[in-house]
Amino acid sequence: MYLGIIVLLLASCKAQQKLVAIDTETNEVVLKQGQSCEIEFITNASTGFWWQLVNEEEINIVKSAGDRYTSNAPKGMVGASSHRFWKFDAVQKGTQTLHFVYARDNINQAARTRDITITVK
Repeated sequence: MYLGIIVLLLASCKAQQKLVAIDTETNEVVLKQGQSCEIEFITNASTGFWWQLVNEEEINIVKSAGDRYTSNAPKGMVGASSHRFWKFDAVQKGTQTLHFVYARDNINQAARTRDITITVK
């Protein structure tokens, strides 16, 4: 039984080491192949705006591993902000910038933008 718990703890620690935090001051992250990063955005879907990755076709050093939303607002509450997390896995060496816009349908009229520079070594 104790051996099983130790194995689970070690596996959990190893999995956590694969997720690398993005420097929120510089919006940069350095990854090794096989590591992942998760980008957090504050959003409010009730306004019609959402975060979009606009240069996805150009990105080849990371691949999207999905996204998820979380909210602390009571269910059904309109106008409450939520958090969107986008996860990326490092697959190839290089440096590229992910360009995100917070906009409605027309990305040329973005309310906000955010660039994340990723380096994979």
